[in-house]
Amino acid sequence: MKPFIIGSALLLGACVSSGASWSASTWDGLVPQTIATQNYAFMAAPMAGQGFKLKLTVKTDGSFGVANAGPATDDQLTEAAIVAAPDGCTFVSLERTPDGGAEAEYDCGASPAP
Repeated sequence: MKPFIIGSALLLGACVSSGASWSASTWDGLVPQTIATQNYAFMAAPMAGQGFKLKLTVKTDGSFGVANAGPATDDQLTEAAIVAAPDGCTFVSLERTPDGGAEAEYDCGASPAP
């Protein structure tokens, strides 16, 4: 029983101490990801040199008629921005861009300066 308790304690300690620590370089190193919502798929990619921001753009594969669905709404973009938040970060705000996407800003508990 003791090995189980010790193993569980070590695992719990590792989980508690593994919080993400963000800097400008770690943020810029994020891999772009696809975020799917009910009607759209968005590409979320880090905006280098812009602090803790992700650029959300509508992702198309040629078989989906975005023009037929209309532009993504603020609610759909906000939902994607919340889902795209990296571990240790919380969604702060969303700013629409002329291309129909948005810039999402996050609070990651650290200064984005290198």
